[in-house]
Amino acid sequence: MPEPLKNVYSPKFIAQLCSSWKSLLPHINEAVFTQRVFEGNWEELELKERMSRLSDAMKLVLPNDFTKATALIKKLISKLSEDGFLKGGFEFMFIPEYIEKNGTVDLEISLDALKYITQFTSCEFAIRPFIILNEKSTMEFMLTCSLSQLPNVRRFASEGCRSRLPWAIALPRFKKDATSIIPILENLKEDESLFVRKSVANNLNDISKDHPKLALDLAKKWIGKNQKTDWVVKHGMRTLLKAGHPSVMALFGYAAIDNLRTSSIQVDTPVVSIGNNLKFQFNLENKTQKEQTIRLEYGIYFMKSNGVQNKKVFKISERKLKRRETISIQKSHSIKPISTRKYYPGEHGVTLIVNGIEFEKHGFLLNM
Repeated sequence: MPEPLKNVYSPKFIAQLCSSWKSLLPHINEAVFTQRVFEGNWEELELKERMSRLSDAMKLVLPNDFTKATALIKKLISKLSEDGFLKGGFEFMFIPEYIEKNGTVDLEISLDALKYITQFTSCEFAIRPFIILNEKSTMEFMLTCSLSQLPNVRRFASEGCRSRLPWAIALPRFKKDATSIIPILENLKEDESLFVRKSVANNLNDISKDHPKLALDLAKKWIGKNQKTDWVVKHGMRTLLKAGHPSVMALFGYAAIDNLRTSSIQVDTPVVSIGNNLKFQFNLENKTQKEQTIRLEYGIYFMKSNGVQNKKVFKISERKLKRRETISIQKSHSIKPISTRKYYPGEHGVTLIVNGIEFEKHGFLLNM
């Protein structure tokens, strides 16, 4: 079983961190810092809770003056790099959390610090309280970050203002009105860094969940410009594609369902035990004399603990069907235990989805 991520904060890690600090803060009390980190219910804490414990412990060793503290943090980051700590490691996200917790009254100093820190470890979580408390100034700052020569800073501009960033504080204002995000995405949609473009696509996907028309208008504006924007649009429209949104399906040129004929799904394993595979097959025919573009997916209706089924969509492929071509698809889906899904016994279902159109659901029984 893989080592839990939270165990990165080991006694060795804390000792190395204190060692790096020692040259900047010769009088640092390593014992007090270490005791604060590991005290009480440390073993019960999850990853983000352990990050918070470290950010709180930083107050024991940094000056009370926030300006002096941020200056020392910048020097610490340089020292950590010199001491061999890998740039970009998630384990250092407790550093921007210190800024988040202690700097909301010092906006200019905090934003400057986050812009510096994000070159070493991601700050997209820490910026969000500043957006909520002072949206206008913070978003103007984020717009300038989108023009930076540094890819980590440009990504920070997009990732930090995502309305639905996982594991982060929500930005309800942007769920209601996402227009202030658009100039940032416009600056970054053709970014040379895939790292940055992925963030733009994820931001666009977040927008599509609350403002599908706005997201679609952007997609129509960007598509066809070059390969970079085409990738951003396709990835950013993934939720609407899974939902079979008609305008989005048309945007990507998927065939009208009337041009296709599909057989009913044949479930080859009507009873599946945990650890085995669900197997099914179907045929698909292009009824026309013209080539047709298709997107093939399937949905599995998983039984939940309350006895209600919940659908999860999985992609099979995208391809073109030649005129009058018929294809046969055999698919196998693993029902092995994974950390992100808990299985429950009983009646489940599987359905075929072609170009956003869902066909008849077929049942199968899951045994524990």
